[in-house]
Amino acid sequence: MLKCLRVGSIRRQIAALAIGPVIALVLIGTIAEYLLADDFESVSYAKTTALKIEMVIDQVRVSRSREEERAILEVVSRTGLRVEEVSPDELLQPEGSALPIDDVREMIRKNLPASFVTRYRDATAFGQLLNVLVVGIGEGRALSFQPSPPPPDTWINDYLVSIVLQLMGLVLPVILLSLYAASMISAPLRRFSQAAEKLRPDDGPDRPFDEKGATEIRTLAKSLNDMRSRVREMIDDRTRMLRAISHDLRTPLTRLRLRVERSDQPELKEAIQRDIDILGGMINDVLSYLSKDMASEKRVKADLPSLLETVCSDFGDMGFRVTYSGEERYAYRCRPRSLARAVANLVENSTKFANEIKVEFSASDGGGVRISVSDDGPGVPANLRTRLLDPFFKIEQSRSPNDRSGFGLGLSIVNDIVRAHGGTLELSNRVPQGLVVTINLPADEDVAPPANAPMAKHFLTSQN
Repeated sequence: MLKCLRVGSIRRQIAALAIGPVIALVLIGTIAEYLLADDFESVSYAKTTALKIEMVIDQVRVSRSREEERAILEVVSRTGLRVEEVSPDELLQPEGSALPIDDVREMIRKNLPASFVTRYRDATAFGQLLNVLVVGIGEGRALSFQPSPPPPDTWINDYLVSIVLQLMGLVLPVILLSLYAASMISAPLRRFSQAAEKLRPDDGPDRPFDEKGATEIRTLAKSLNDMRSRVREMIDDRTRMLRAISHDLRTPLTRLRLRVERSDQPELKEAIQRDIDILGGMINDVLSYLSKDMASEKRVKADLPSLLETVCSDFGDMGFRVTYSGEERYAYRCRPRSLARAVANLVENSTKFANEIKVEFSASDGGGVRISVSDDGPGVPANLRTRLLDPFFKIEQSRSPNDRSGFGLGLSIVNDIVRAHGGTLELSNRVPQGLVVTINLPADEDVAPPANAPMAKHFLTSQN
């Protein structure tokens, strides 16, 4: 039954949790009221005292001598129930007005056997006890009992029990519904949210959302998994189309290069060759963006300063003013080919819009690293910095009106590489002008110690 309820509709589960506790509490309250009304006196002070009176009477009846009877009465009197033998005439005198129902003698009397002859007395004729209950013990004899005052009422009574049950009837369904919402609704939605955050559009399992739980949760999970499959199919179709177009464009570009080589006009030949190079760069960008080489590259220990200096030297050899500043040696586990490509993309992007480019490297005490590429170009408006990371987005008017090359994939590729390393990419304007792109990479579990540590020096020396 519980299994059917768990996999049933959320509407039915909520109805069951809201109505079920109320019905259960009504039944419990009815049973409790019946038990309290029937057995409350059986566990009260009056019932205990009545049982003690019955025991005393039985002991006196079976005693063999007056001395034994007096001993019994003395022992009982020391327990708080004072007792003495009185004349049986006390049973023949009228009682007067009836006692209140809450008088302890009245409550004791109700719990004595109906065969007992009892009378109330404010005081016996020759006794020393007051406010007594006289009980006949047969054979023309009677005992007077003066019970001690009853203990004060406890803070729990029938009225409070009724109030508590009513409150439970209101609070318990709310608690159960809250627990249900947390476990049956919030928990699956939280799992869906976590799975969606880790989900990559073109990678990972085909059906990442668990199709279990209530009917609505299973339907939602199935819809999300189906949507995931459709999105992956769309991405695969787009990727295949772009790859096919990019590959097909290489053939006519190759023919154009061959025909340009036969041209007798140097200026026209140079202009056409420049356009061919631009088209070739666009095709390479698309193929690089769609490739899976970055994900397949394994992480290895690499000397990041040497890697960055190599990138700067390559651009310096091409005539660009690119400088490096930072630590000389630092070993960090990464995908060196992908990371070098990301920095090269940033530097190449800066060479299109600036005259001077500076690459800086620094490491934090916690093991994280920071790589920044700054230039003296026009910068980027604040409202466009986030969109600049989107594929195929370009802002030529903001950076270089004369440059029309590329598909706008350079920063998208860099962002993908940085995210694959678990890092973040930040864009900010430089004062007085220029753009600063910062790569923040987290500490690796196998990060090398500082550059002045013997272990790092030994590793780097062995690599050189």
